[in-house]
Amino acid sequence: MTLAAILGDRNEFAIFGGIEPDALAGVSDLFEAGSYPAGAHIIEQGSSGNRFYIITAGRVQVSVRSPRPDRAGTGSVVATHGRGATFGEMELLDTQKRSATVTALEPTETIELTNMGLYKIFLRDPDVFRMMIMNLARDLSRRLRIADQQLASLQDRGHPA
Repeated sequence: MTLAAILGDRNEFAIFGGIEPDALAGVSDLFEAGSYPAGAHIIEQGSSGNRFYIITAGRVQVSVRSPRPDRAGTGSVVATHGRGATFGEMELLDTQKRSATVTALEPTETIELTNMGLYKIFLRDPDVFRMMIMNLARDLSRRLRIADQQLASLQDRGHPA
């Protein structure tokens, strides 16, 4: 599904909150469609990346490998995302290696934006760029709050952080 095809459903996509349909249509050619079968690793922890993903159909699981040498190869599921969610945006913002592995739990369709695509949005329509960055920041803040609660819950149960 292309960005143009979801313009009518943009209320389901927080990343596009506050952006007028005409403005979004003006940058829609910068997004690419992606399709992943169930079980596909869309992102691998530790790899380099150049894009973020918006789920238009399907579900993904986000997992993180343990940094402890004695637990090498083990990982924890930290989130499951479905339609409307984004992933991969951290690399876009901080240009570091991927922090998690993202696996399609079922056939998953995405629209994707590369680092260069985001820069081109900035050049074409700074207002769209600002709203997308603000929406990404809000989503990351929500996720950080959830992670804080999970960490506090672990500490309450006597597990070391």
